[in-house]
Amino acid sequence: MKRHRNAGGDLSGSLDEQDAIRIMSGLASAFYVLDKQSDFIYINEKASRLLGREGEQLVGKNAWAEFPYAVNAGLKEMYDRIRKTGIAETEEIYYRPAGLWLQVDAQEIGDGRIAVLFHDISRYKEAEARLEMLAFKDDLTGLPNRRSAIEKMEEYIKEANPFSVVLFDIDSFRQLNDLHGHESGDHYIRQIAKRLKSLLQVGDVVTRIGGDEFIFLTHRTDPHDLNQWIKEMFKQTAISVRLSDNVSFSASASVGVSRYPEDGKTTAELLSMADTAMHESKKKRGSCFLLFHDEMKTRLDRKRVIEDELFSGEFKNKGFSCVVQPQLDGKSGRLIGIETLSRWNHPELGILSPYEFIPIAEESGKIRELTIHLLNLVLAEGKRWAEKYGSLPRIAVNVTSHLLDDKRFYGTVMRMLRKWNIPPERFEIEITEWKEILSSDLVLSNLRKCRSQGITVAIDDFGTGFSGLSYLTNFPVDKIKIDQFFVSGIGMIGKSEAILKSIVSLAKGLDCSLIAEGVETEEQLRFLMEIGCRGVQGYYFDAPLAPAEFEKKYMPASLSC
Repeated sequence: MKRHRNAGGDLSGSLDEQDAIRIMSGLASAFYVLDKQSDFIYINEKASRLLGREGEQLVGKNAWAEFPYAVNAGLKEMYDRIRKTGIAETEEIYYRPAGLWLQVDAQEIGDGRIAVLFHDISRYKEAEARLEMLAFKDDLTGLPNRRSAIEKMEEYIKEANPFSVVLFDIDSFRQLNDLHGHESGDHYIRQIAKRLKSLLQVGDVVTRIGGDEFIFLTHRTDPHDLNQWIKEMFKQTAISVRLSDNVSFSASASVGVSRYPEDGKTTAELLSMADTAMHESKKKRGSCFLLFHDEMKTRLDRKRVIEDELFSGEFKNKGFSCVVQPQLDGKSGRLIGIETLSRWNHPELGILSPYEFIPIAEESGKIRELTIHLLNLVLAEGKRWAEKYGSLPRIAVNVTSHLLDDKRFYGTVMRMLRKWNIPPERFEIEITEWKEILSSDLVLSNLRKCRSQGITVAIDDFGTGFSGLSYLTNFPVDKIKIDQFFVSGIGMIGKSEAILKSIVSLAKGLDCSLIAEGVETEEQLRFLMEIGCRGVQGYYFDAPLAPAEFEKKYMPASLSC
């Protein structure tokens, strides 16, 4: 349509009402017009189809009399408001008679008349509902998920309604996945979820928050009531789940409980405390549950202090150091190497054991930074010794499974050795018998690359972990470190002596060198020499020493290690 401007800039030949109606009739969206009494003036074909009525039959009739549900849906109130304010509005309504979600756009067009444009948005609302369900539901089990649990906890807290958080963790689930595959693991979790759901009573909620973890929310807070209820949970996991015609699986579980309001006032506190109690119960092995208590809170506060220091990264200024323990040829007394051990004299907590802060460093993801700091300390000493004395002992450093299973591991080690000018053949990696690394291709690749550069690979604490023989079969190993448990049995436990003889024989057959840890007596040393284990380490010779003390005592001697 051609339009012209007049001298004042106004449009001439503007559309009249009949033109507008003809245009609206052809719209893809539904459209109708009501007069000031809400009688239909006009309705297009699309609107007729959606409302299920012929447009010609509706003209002149009252909208609220013909469609009373639209009043309940809020349209009458909306149109009356628009007539009063003159402001256009948009609403989403569910029109139950047609089973449709509609988006309604309405505006006043003069004399109390309302023009309404609406279209079907049911498909979008269904997708929105689906996304909402996924946000709060666990796909595998159909149970509510972690987000749902947190919202429910926040609701209880807002109402000041006492409740308990029961964190339920299935033991050995990873082993099930490793042995039988994730499909079997998924089947097992679905079956267990059904069993756990069957234990719910009015007011109880169960949610799945991870691979093998569930959270129960219950208004039970009495320890006796909780004990009886949780015992029923243990019974459900103790009953085998059939995975295939020939395979069934059953498991124990570990449970931690925190209670509102006595243990915490926020969801974060309650979840953290339940998690702490659960991990304490896991140490006891077998189906066990623990209520969070003040002693755990003390340990949790202590752990948080350590985590804060780890995240600060200021290891040098926070009392972190290293010591070294000499490894000797028991027959000649010659120094053959040193084991590097981390120490932490915390400015607030005092002396911290590596058995305490190393696991926390692993959990927090700070073990890499901590290990790099340790390497910087000992390798710097090694460089100085080499320059001062012309040689240096082989430096052994214990490496955790988290580090070995990191694609950056090999590159980091080689970069550190180059930085301090330490020959790779003077460096040794000690790996503890962690069952998790047995199936890791990345661990195997890292060890092979290190060994190809001349780095020695040793198994620490041999014989007491998951499966020492599995390591010897799967990994490139140069040295076996016999756990002090067997050494301590010399002269007292015949079986320990028999095992020691077997380990020596095995090492010879595999062409692996040996170090016996924890040698403390003349009798132990003599027995080890007799069976052919000459590499020794322990308090009989020396405790772990500060690097300066070690240097003074051992480095001036001629080294041939």
